[in-house]
Formats: sequence, structure tokens, C-alpha cells
Amino acid sequence: MKMTTRNVVELSNAVFLGEVKKLVAEGHDVTLRVKGVSMRPFLEDQRDKIVLTRITLTPQVGDAVLAEIAPGKYVYHRIIGLVGGEVTLKGDGNVRCTERCHVSHVVAATKQLIRKDKIYLPDGKLWRCYSALWPKWPLARRILLAIHRRLPATWR
Repeated sequence: MKMTTRNVVELSNAVFLGEVKKLVAEGHDVTLRVKGVSMRPFLEDQRDKIVLTRITLTPQVGDAVLAEIAPGKYVYHRIIGLVGGEVTLKGDGNVRCTERCHVSHVVAATKQLIRKDKIYLPDGKLWRCYSALWPKWPLARRILLAIHRRLPATWR
């Protein structure tokens, strides 16, 4: 049996996602493993993946996007408001917290979501249905997220 060693390099989100931003702007698709719980319950930390692509259309309410909300600070959240040039973003797993940025700071669109090794398209019926049904009210979100956290990991 041949053993291999793996070198692990850790980069800050500002550096790593800054490079992702450049690659997407050059026309490359980039696949990332989800880190964090702000998009729960659909996307799980360290398990699921997203495929990001260049934005070709104006982002719309309901789209999940990568956005730079401050210099070097990026989030992958859903657009919940779009007024003039200002975008309001909120993670599905966030109860009250929202972020804002200018529409020009939305740096990547979602091409695919990979949940439990199954591919979902952002304009597919399942994803749109999920997006429409996930509650907008903080109390309902809080209750559903609390139930979700208590489920066995195999059910999530």
C-alpha cells in the first residue's frame, strides 16, 4: 500500500473568494464545498457543494448568489430584496440577519447545487418550490431550524 501525504493550505475567505471572483469573471465555473450554516436546511456545512458561474442576467429576488458585501467580505445568500441598485441578501438559515450591497457587487450566480451528491438546478422546479415555501417570517424560520438541528445527520 502506498501512502501519500497531503499538504493543506488554508487561505482567508477574502483571499480565496477573491480568486474565485476573478475566475468567474474570466468565464470559468467554480465548484465550492459549502462552509457554514447560513444556507441551512437545504445546504449543509462541509457536505454540499455549489457551482458558481458568471452572471449573465440581472439578479432577481429568490436567486442564491455570491456577493461581496464589503471589501474582501463575501457571502453566499439568497436575494430577498432588489430596490434600484441595492440588493438585500439573507441566508436561508438566518433568522433576522440581512446584508446589503450594490448589484454590481454580486460576483457570481448559481449554476448548480449539489446536495447529498444529487444535482439541483437553480431554475428547476424543486429548488424554486423550496425557495417559495421556505418561510420568510423569523418565528417560523426559528422553529423549523430548531427542528432541523435536532434531526439525525442522515435525515438532513
